[in-house]
Amino acid sequence: MDHDQLFKELLRVCFVDFLELFLPEVLEYLDVNSIEFIEQESFSEIVKDERRSVDLLVKARFKGQMTYFLIHVEVQAQRQGWSSKRMFFYFATQTYKHELPVYPIALFSWDSPRDAEADQYVVEFPGRRVLEFNFVVIQLNRLNWRDYLNADNAAASALMAKMGVKPAERPKVRAACLRMLIRLKLPRAKWRPITKFIDAYLPLTEAQEKEFDNEIRRFEPRERRNAVEYITSWERKGFEKGKLEGKLEGELKGKLEGKLEGKLEIALKLLSRRLGELSATMRKRIGKLSAAQLDGLAEALLDFHNKADLSQWLKQNGA
Repeated sequence: MDHDQLFKELLRVCFVDFLELFLPEVLEYLDVNSIEFIEQESFSEIVKDERRSVDLLVKARFKGQMTYFLIHVEVQAQRQGWSSKRMFFYFATQTYKHELPVYPIALFSWDSPRDAEADQYVVEFPGRRVLEFNFVVIQLNRLNWRDYLNADNAAASALMAKMGVKPAERPKVRAACLRMLIRLKLPRAKWRPITKFIDAYLPLTEAQEKEFDNEIRRFEPRERRNAVEYITSWERKGFEKGKLEGKLEGELKGKLEGKLEGKLEIALKLLSRRLGELSATMRKRIGKLSAAQLDGLAEALLDFHNKADLSQWLKQNGA
């Protein structure tokens, strides 16, 4: 798993949300319209025999001023190899290279250990402190995902997946992330990296997928209806165990554009995943539904336990 890339993609689309969630005081003086992501060249001065670049470097302007500064976010997926000294070296290199003040942030995403990490690097001698370098530490495994359930923040909807989640809690946390995404009503370009992140860090077993479905049934009717497109995006295996991955984008596009054939196809895929292969007769009955009825079916199918439930629903809806 490419941890660096997952975090970079997420932070690029949710950078302001990230600051709002963890560092709202920075937003008080940062001009959000001036944000620029700086492409980093690899350098090897920091660690010998290792070509390395900082994870995320953002250039921004102070509000009401023409003065710029940098925000450096260093994402560390493993405790091994990390040190506050390294963070200072990154800071010094970027300060020298860009000649701008640097605001340093260390984002720790490892699962263990959970001991609090140091947020400073100090060099001192008897009677004199030569250097005291301080930086912000955000250690996800020391945060409780329950504290962010009502944050309604795009960064939180993804990062909850790394907040000390126990394996047994994955279905509940995944459902909570989904619910927040539905409330936020984000544009597709923004929620796609979020669902990719959640999919990577909250994998579900077959048994947990059933628990996840049960969590979805507790959603409000409108939330359950809107959940369909996000759930579809998450299904890496596809509704037919690996056969659908390359078709998901087209299906969602058809649904989002309101095309009847798109709604029909995605309804059939969802039903096949939930109830197993449908007979030709059942498919024909579903094919006679109107666009509005298909919307109703997409909502109702979350409560279906077997094909008899589907048949009863179709009968009640004149199909």
